[in-house]
Amino acid sequence: MKTHKASAKRFRVTGRGKLVRRRAGKQHLLAKKNNKRKLPLQNGCFFFSHTKLHAVSRSDYDNVIGALPYLKVNRNAK
Repeated sequence: MKTHKASAKRFRVTGRGKLVRRRAGKQHLLAKKNNKRKLPLQNGCFFFSHTKLHAVSRSDYDNVIGALPYLKVNRNAK
């Protein structure tokens, strides 16, 4: 099986085996977005508050793992 290269650049695995991704909406066209819209995008979620990474939703795990068959993912990580 081949690895989907676009997915390999967008997702990675933490030390505990969780899938993480970057949050969309903070790359360009920032001048027209107000601070109320930009502030939640600069911080990560609860687990990754010091980075811009967010955990991938459990409902998307099958799609991501299908695109990245050699990724070491812990499906039971909470």
